Amino acid sequence: MTTPDFRVIAEGADITAAIRRGLLSLSVTDEAGFTSDKTEIKLDDRDGKISMPRTGAKLEISLGYKESGLVNMGIYVVDEVTVESPPQSMTIRAHAADMRQVLKAPRTKTWGKITIGALVNTIAGEHGLTPRITPELTAFEIPHLIQTEESDLHLLTRLALAHDAVTKPVNGFLLFAPKGQAKAVSGTLISPVILSSKDITNWQATFAERGKYSSVEGSWHNKQTALQEKVTTGSGKPVYTIRHTYDSKAQLEAAVKAKLNQLQRGTGTLTISLPGNPRFMAEGKLTLVNVRSGADGDWNITTVEHQLDNSGYICRINAQTPQK
Repeated sequence: MTTPDFRVIAEGADITAAIRRGLLSLSVTDEAGFTSDKTEIKLDDRDGKISMPRTGAKLEISLGYKESGLVNMGIYVVDEVTVESPPQSMTIRAHAADMRQVLKAPRTKTWGKITIGALVNTIAGEHGLTPRITPELTAFEIPHLIQTEESDLHLLTRLALAHDAVTKPVNGFLLFAPKGQAKAVSGTLISPVILSSKDITNWQATFAERGKYSSVEGSWHNKQTALQEKVTTGSGKPVYTIRHTYDSKAQLEAAVKAKLNQLQRGTGTLTISLPGNPRFMAEGKLTLVNVRSGADGDWNITTVEHQLDNSGYICRINAQTPQK
């Protein structure tokens, strides 16, 4: 038998015992992509003696089992505290510590010609983060880049979408990597997980063919010939056409490739509930074996919600099919 356990450190002080006395539920949500990871702690506040944490306080959360130990789930900054009655309770909500407000502040800047690597390095340095970017994206050159009343985070997100990548500040790093590689680039090892029906409490898989494209095309403006030229990736029909005209062939080639990946990925979605495991992580891979024909195979994890309450510790996983 295993016993779920947790630890909460607030501003360097261990408040686990105080939290444990009134704990109704504790959840940590780990998301792939651009969304900030978050945690929520709900407490029984019937005697009104629980000290309300200040917004901006840092909470370090660990989850696991008494028998096998705890796994650090990250540091979170309190951004909202709610008290309500009846029944009288307190809910503490916090987001991942590195989703800094200064990254969200709008500014205007002309970057000129710059590589993605140089851009990420510059922004990371300005915000006290360590850049982590994959080699295949580092040298990609952007002929001209204008940032108009746009936050650094939005600018990086816009570029990441154009390259089917993920950008995110996590644990002191500023990541910029292809989807599915961001955690690995940060130095976190994500081992593939194999699950069979005996490991799963319940599951649901949905497959949709609507909106599925076989190829993507777009246009770029050739300044030497003053003509618009096309680039196509993939083969066959239907063809998805990008409306925006790009300034260079390299930019368009990256855009059509990214768009085809986006269109081909996620035609199948999977939701799973199963006993809690703190090592499940967004952007990881899982493989279903002997669950059902059609559902068996590889999946990319997009979201993991860890929840601990009086009923025990469970994980809810969302995943999608990888692109071809």
